[in-house]
Parts: sequence; C-alpha cells; structure tokens
Amino acid sequence: MMKTRLSLLALFVFGISMPALADADIPLQPQHYNRDHQGEDGGNVIFNGSVYASPCVLAPQSRLQIIEMGEISARRFHQAGDRSQPVLVRVELRDCLKGASQARDSIASRTTGSSKHLYTTGEQAVQLTFIGESDEHNRQLLRLTGSISGAGIRLLDVKERALDINQTQPAVYRENRRQQPDVYCRAGIDRAKRDRRKL
Repeated sequence: MMKTRLSLLALFVFGISMPALADADIPLQPQHYNRDHQGEDGGNVIFNGSVYASPCVLAPQSRLQIIEMGEISARRFHQAGDRSQPVLVRVELRDCLKGASQARDSIASRTTGSSKHLYTTGEQAVQLTFIGESDEHNRQLLRLTGSISGAGIRLLDVKERALDINQTQPAVYRENRRQQPDVYCRAGIDRAKRDRRKL
C-alpha cells in the first residue's frame, strides 16, 4: 500500500491589545484593522497526514479469524473428492476506491463508466492470496494437523469454484449495505484426490 506524505502550512493571527505602541513610528493599522485588536502577531500551524493509494483496506475484524468447522464424521469420505458441508468465511473490506471490485483485465486504459461507477487504470482491482501449507497429495488443499491424513481444507468462492493455495487470484465480491465489496468464500474438509488411504 503506497502512502504519500502531505504537509499543509497554515498561518494564524491572534490579537493582543497593545495601546502603549500607539505612538510608535511603525503603522499599527493594516487594511483589516479592527479596534478590538490593536496589535497583531503571527505564527505557523503545520498539519501532517498521509494519503494511501490502496484499492481497499482490510477491516480489523477480518485480520484474525477463527473458523469453527464443527465435528465431521469420517463416514462422509468414501472416495477422492468427497467433502464436508462448507462453512462461510467473510473478508470485510472498507474505504474501497471506485473500480476496486472490477476485474483487473476489465479496467480500461481510459476513464470509463457512468458517473456513479467511474474507474480508471489508476484504481487497481483487489486480488487475494491464501497462504498456507498445502497437502502433500493435493496442492489445492490446506494440510491438516493432527492424526488425520488423506484430507485437507478446500477453499471455494461464492460460485463454488476452488481457490488455489499460495497463488494470487481475483476475488468474487458481494456488495454489503455500505455498498462496499465483501469477499466471501467457503471452507470445507475435502478428501485428497491422490490418497486412497482411509481417514
């Protein structure tokens, strides 16, 4: 996420009543003279901040999630590809730029779209990478720890398409009530395709 530092300098004036200087040779009445402020002094105020160039910001509650898979019977798995009932995983995004939920290859080289949905090449689409240790028998599955073997966790998008582990891929979005894109996926236990051993 790129950040651009910015500094703003503002001048401020404050009035000080100084009647003793009325007889001085220097003028005390500028064009904006106010009788209630016979003398003026100045100072500087510096404002510091940053502007980030990021398509979206990951919501704090989505940074660390514990997904409860529940109790799953081994009887569900009879052959390669059998999987448990998936559970929903939600990744909440905030402060998204216009066009953040567009596919990267659909963003035109010029400003396009309606006035409500305007996007340019400067507004990059969001992509996801799920990082973890893959199952030794199926690289699309996350390896399980413990005594179980021959199965792993499979991630699916909302269209039931498998998400690859350790590979960057576009995300499928759903707009929430704040008209911000949320990323939903499903996680389930999947029988490793190349492992014929029983669980």
